[in-house]
Amino acid sequence: MKYTCYFDVNSHDEDYMGGIRPSCVLRYMQECANLQLYTTGFSYKDLFDSGKAFILSRINASIYTDLHPHEKIRAESWLSDCHGVVFNRFYKLYRGDDLVAEAASVWGLIGVADKKIHRVTEIDTSIHADDETVDIDVPHRTVRRDLDYALCGERTVYYADCDINGHMNNTVYADMLFSFAPEIKQNKNCRVVSLNISYLSEAPVGEELKIYTAETDGIRYFRTVKSNGRVNAEAEFIIE
Repeated sequence: MKYTCYFDVNSHDEDYMGGIRPSCVLRYMQECANLQLYTTGFSYKDLFDSGKAFILSRINASIYTDLHPHEKIRAESWLSDCHGVVFNRFYKLYRGDDLVAEAASVWGLIGVADKKIHRVTEIDTSIHADDETVDIDVPHRTVRRDLDYALCGERTVYYADCDINGHMNNTVYADMLFSFAPEIKQNKNCRVVSLNISYLSEAPVGEELKIYTAETDGIRYFRTVKSNGRVNAEAEFIIE
């Protein structure tokens, strides 16, 4: 079942290049999904209080044009082809009749305490009964590992980064990684037009992340590594 909601673009989401930050594009998409869950009795808090939480495994998004403060947008989100332990969720953002951005994502329903992975059939709801997808491939699990990644910086996970799970919210990664891209240091008018992020392990508050990057064929790659040496996230961005 597709869910639709409407937003006025928040002026505090604007970056110094005059457009809305990539993380905020993801937030409008995910807030639409959160509202769908809320209206059907499966709010994030309700799930969390029952000992479960939806965790994003990976997302692939294309951003076709900039959004600006106070513009009115329409967000659409729906689940499709959910099976086993995989929840495939899709999103579209429109300004009027113009498609601004779209994304495909893969989620899992995880036990907060025991980390048990729950099956689709354990959620008694009809919202995952839609067959429509978007013209974006469901994101692959990992990005290229055959490149020569170089350390480009370090980043502490702070209070403001974290959600109720106690670790960095998935939308924060887009801005964090873009901030370390050499392209933004060389040209302050560049923008993210495509991003693919795979979330491999949680980054709890206080964690010290090392951020590595590489580039080939016009694609900027990132890998974040935790203090214990475990890979936290891998990503690929197209920046223009």
